[in-house]
Amino acid sequence: MNDRTLLAVVIVTLIVASASLTQTFLLTAAVTDQNNHIDQLASQLGGLASVVSSLMASTSTQSSPTTQSQSGNVVYLEVVPDYGGSGYDAFVLPTSLGGTPPNASSTASAAPNNNITVSHGVPTKFVIINIDTAVNENFTGQVSVPFTLYNDTNSGQVALQYTQGQTISKLPISHTFSVADLQVNIPLPADTMVIFTYTFSTPGVYAYICTTPCGPGMGLAGYMLGYVIVT
Repeated sequence: MNDRTLLAVVIVTLIVASASLTQTFLLTAAVTDQNNHIDQLASQLGGLASVVSSLMASTSTQSSPTTQSQSGNVVYLEVVPDYGGSGYDAFVLPTSLGGTPPNASSTASAAPNNNITVSHGVPTKFVIINIDTAVNENFTGQVSVPFTLYNDTNSGQVALQYTQGQTISKLPISHTFSVADLQVNIPLPADTMVIFTYTFSTPGVYAYICTTPCGPGMGLAGYMLGYVIVT
């Protein structure tokens, strides 16, 4: 191989090596730039996630009805006559009374918060104590949700079991606990305790109300109307 040929080979080799180094440098620079870009996007997305989370929390706080927390899966509710004045009976959560047991002479300047929060798909036991002694109506109909009625008698407390589909005829009552959207209609006789268990299958907000004529408080939120918020 003469000198010219050798020189040509050396030049070609140097050109190829230079091109390879240039490509490697450009590729490295591109990867570095891409990594920086990814880091920047990650930082922006992290900030966006924080903002979205904050907005969701804010929206939830603003749009969710105020509720009273319950103990476990048991809801305690009391029916108090004349809670807000003459004729203004009310469904009252014990937690809204600050530990003070309600009685027939209890009064309040404003309706109590009687909204209830429960979880969907979880059996929830309702314990409703009706201290109203008035008899406003005779209840006749079929049992939609099984319940147990407890009566205090001279010989002690008597528990009466009512099964789904059973027909009730002319049961003297003062109120009902009714959720029309779910076909729940529980009669509440005077001066009794009623216990039943219900599983809310779908999240949502459901109104519960007394359907028995029981004075000016009937149908007023915080009195004989409240909401079950199912999460």
